[in-house]
Amino acid sequence: MSAQKLDRNIFQRLFGICATRRPARKDGWVLAEGKITVDLNAMPELVNKGSAVRLDGKGLGVSVLVVHGDDGEFHAFENRCTHGKRALDPVPGTETVQCCSVGTSTFNYDGSLIEGPAKGPLTVYKVDRAGETLSVTV
Repeated sequence: MSAQKLDRNIFQRLFGICATRRPARKDGWVLAEGKITVDLNAMPELVNKGSAVRLDGKGLGVSVLVVHGDDGEFHAFENRCTHGKRALDPVPGTETVQCCSVGTSTFNYDGSLIEGPAKGPLTVYKVDRAGETLSVTV
């Protein structure tokens, strides 16, 4: 069984240009004491199931992909494929994330590899939700 692929052109795949963007509002999240706190009211990118946002900077040592999963839950991953270290994108309607490169390694929300040349599972971070606040332990 083959994993569904995100619709990306060859140049986007060759250059590893991901579809997931940074949040429009810089005040939508903070990093303190090894936890990312996300204010969902200030993060419209995460309103819909299948949507995602990538978090970088603010002292965060790695890029983090936060996904509002098709399962209704929120998931967080180190935003780096274990094959070529390219960024990841969610694949709406599939409960998976996929490397943005030509290899299109595809992973379940638990980080396990479904298909592709990746060398192992993704790093998955624990996400807790309290109302409109997410806490991601990195």
